[in-house]
Amino acid sequence: MSDTSRDSELVQTAQVKFDLSVFSLDCVKRAAYRVTGNAAVEITIEGGFAVCTINFSKAAARTSADAAVERLRLEVLDQDLRSSIAAETATVRKAILALAFSRSGLQSDD
Repeated sequence: MSDTSRDSELVQTAQVKFDLSVFSLDCVKRAAYRVTGNAAVEITIEGGFAVCTINFSKAAARTSADAAVERLRLEVLDQDLRSSIAAETATVRKAILALAFSRSGLQSDD
């Protein structure tokens, strides 16, 4: 099969795996939610991997399916980085919120 005929091939699903020793299941779930537009993402766990099957609502060209897989990969990485940054900055964010609420006048000085 030539690349041209493969590119125009219609598919109903595409699949990608994420190593759960690298990415958390929560990050994979968040990413799957973010990229669902014209497809549903089914997540199963197999041998330490989160296997994401993208089920397209209408048959998609192979190039579109490959693009959807790439979007999911990028979104998983993005969610992982967001999670890392949130963990690293949690104490600073809590301190800022505590300071803001301490000066808000919302609490009485009993």
